[in-house]
Amino acid sequence: MSRIRAIITVSIVCVLAAIILISVKSRTSTSTVLSPDRGDGASFNLSFRDSFNGEDWYVSDFTLKSTFFRVGWIPANVHYHPPSISLELNRKPAPPQPFSGAEVQKRGFYGHGRYEVVMQAAPGSGAVSSFFTHTDATFGDPHDEIDIEFLGKNTRQLHANIFTKGKTRGSIYIDLPFDAAEEVHLYAFDWQPDKIAWYVDDKLVKTVTSRDRPIPETPGRIIMNIWTGTSQQYSWHGEPTFADPTQASYYCVSFRKAGDASPQCSDTFIK
Repeated sequence: MSRIRAIITVSIVCVLAAIILISVKSRTSTSTVLSPDRGDGASFNLSFRDSFNGEDWYVSDFTLKSTFFRVGWIPANVHYHPPSISLELNRKPAPPQPFSGAEVQKRGFYGHGRYEVVMQAAPGSGAVSSFFTHTDATFGDPHDEIDIEFLGKNTRQLHANIFTKGKTRGSIYIDLPFDAAEEVHLYAFDWQPDKIAWYVDDKLVKTVTSRDRPIPETPGRIIMNIWTGTSQQYSWHGEPTFADPTQASYYCVSFRKAGDASPQCSDTFIK
């Protein structure tokens, strides 16, 4: 009888351990990033003055065991207050990470065309606020990415970058005639098969061609997020001494598919 009780006890412990393990994995696994629904890649123009809903946007809710990010993506850090949403970075732990950030993703995958965002960057050393396209092995893709980022330690610069099949040739820094953390501005990039051009307030500020570096080929998700990284990133984004909390605000996001003439954020944004 004692042997039977021991077997039952061990079985219960194993089941409980399995449940805990599954729970932890579901929180830390990249499989929870987003359902790989690729959608139709159609043009859109979405102002947060009008709505912010789950049909268009996925609010990230996961934490990775990452040696790059030091945040978990927490839905409570996404705030909707028309005409904008704000993404918050704070010092509340999201185990196993010591900080909490925020991220929203446009549902579907998008390819060549013009991408626009109206936003105000987050201030503070260590804070990175962004707008970018991304896909990787999570969806059976190579890691392709096109970035617009702001480093809170110097928000008088726009940081641009390209990843093609997981490789980049390094950062592109674009000086701004204003502080991106103090004012709302329009930022954009136009992705074509042979080049990418970045714009600030509808003015061309940088062009990279296929002669300069490889151009991404794979459609990706459109993502906005705010985060801080490990000490390996301090030389890039600064030590995390940002005010607790710090926020980035977003007012409009649009995508005009190559060949279309559909409305976009710049049609109504006045600076």
